Amino acid sequence: MGEVVGRELKPAPDSLIEGGKFNFGTFSSQFKKVNPLDADKPLGMWLPKPMLSFRLKEWQAFQLGNKRWFMLAVLYNAKFSALTQFIAYDKETKKKYVFDKMLPPWEIKVPGTLWDAQQCYRDKDNFLEIVSKLAQGRFYIHVSINDQKDLPDIEADFEMFHDEGLAEPIVVSIPFGVNRGVYSHKCLMPMQGSMTIGGEEVGFTRQESFAIIDDHKGYYPYVMKYDWVTAAGYDQGKLTGFNLTDNQSIDPEKYNENCLWYDGKLQLLPPVKFERPGGVESDWLIRDKYGRVDLSFKPETMNKIDMNLLLIKVKYFGPFGYVSGFIKDMNGSKVIIDRYFGMGEQKYVRG
Repeated sequence: MGEVVGRELKPAPDSLIEGGKFNFGTFSSQFKKVNPLDADKPLGMWLPKPMLSFRLKEWQAFQLGNKRWFMLAVLYNAKFSALTQFIAYDKETKKKYVFDKMLPPWEIKVPGTLWDAQQCYRDKDNFLEIVSKLAQGRFYIHVSINDQKDLPDIEADFEMFHDEGLAEPIVVSIPFGVNRGVYSHKCLMPMQGSMTIGGEEVGFTRQESFAIIDDHKGYYPYVMKYDWVTAAGYDQGKLTGFNLTDNQSIDPEKYNENCLWYDGKLQLLPPVKFERPGGVESDWLIRDKYGRVDLSFKPETMNKIDMNLLLIKVKYFGPFGYVSGFIKDMNGSKVIIDRYFGMGEQKYVRG
């Protein structure tokens, strides 16, 4: 099967961009400054910052859950449009509650820092706020959804624990070209909070609840495509999860965002490939060529976006479902993934 090409995990430099150049690599800590607009000709030619900003895809997304519930909170700006979304899925009843709105891009402003920032969407009936307090090791999400057709009222507040030593993030800067890249900060964390949905009160204790952050900024190609899956659960009381992506990295052996979290500790994983022999709504197979990752993802409920507006095309599948199989840690021991619930994406965006 060959020998795994090791990636160096190192502390992040002060800035994502220094001297006009991307600092590419895999890092164990967050940049003090995430400044992709300071990159020198990331699209191959000089462009003013407003035009660079238009080509920069940005979002913050959180997957949250416990034994019964799985949730997704997203504030996303693709620059030709934006999206706010909160989804709550009850695994016991198999009911999915979806609040989402496509918006003009100026409605969503993704902050340039995790250290002390907040972003939100608000209208007369609804509110979704993400508060980043990385300096204090905390993230907060506040949700209020009211008077929506075919949707019960929802009120929710979540607190996530990104304490140093308790949760180890993976922070990546991945090249898509010579000086063109994508940044992402991902971390599996304990979570606590509460949700009232249709009058039912639901509690989330940090001993059995989790959250995964994806803070993301990237100069994706005009045709953007990737496969992705993430899931989490508890192995004998130890919070365990993973992040696996096959994207447009020009050197995936050296630059990828694949990882395993086990009891708060981070382990890097090699590149993976996705196969869907029965189609996107059937089982997904996720494997690497070294025998460290062997997983099957079974979609249970599907989220879709299908949009074709001449110059802009989006073909998106984002199922929730169960993942089973194994991942080998760096010592070669199998970490069994036994029906961990999570989500995947098959994304194609032209625009």
